Amino acid sequence: MIFVFLFLPLFSFAGVIQDDVATTDKFRFSFKTVCSQMVTHEAPLIDALSGTELDCMGKKIAVGLFCEKELSADPYYLRAYIDKEKREVVCQSGKKVLFKYLCVKLSDKDLCHKEAKVSCTSIQQKLAKRLDMVHSSFTKNEKGIKQLNCYFESLPLNEKPH
Repeated sequence: MIFVFLFLPLFSFAGVIQDDVATTDKFRFSFKTVCSQMVTHEAPLIDALSGTELDCMGKKIAVGLFCEKELSADPYYLRAYIDKEKREVVCQSGKKVLFKYLCVKLSDKDLCHKEAKVSCTSIQQKLAKRLDMVHSSFTKNEKGIKQLNCYFESLPLNEKPH
């Protein structure tokens, strides 16, 4: 298993302290390919609006939608993001995700003032789409700061939560 440590600049999670992914594969697609499949008109001008959104000649495209379609048969599809330097969309698959988030800002209220399971479900939709949530909790770190802990993995059918 290959573990990749990835701080996600593509999400507005300033308090991310760990995002470990057991990556199975990364599929890369040029901006042109993504736009040609997602819009009906030709798009010679393509810009990255954020880490997860393209502007295809005036039409905004969430790259996650592209990857969900492209990897519809992949049970390990996790997330999509933009590699601005290479002008590519990356569709990432993996079998495990360990995510830890430090609750330090007032803007962290959405993640840090709900039940851990609810917060981890929100994270799952962004970072571990097709995996199962195995663990969710809040703990305090060595400095007494509240920390959200989420663990996702691919479970066999007989172990899936009901």
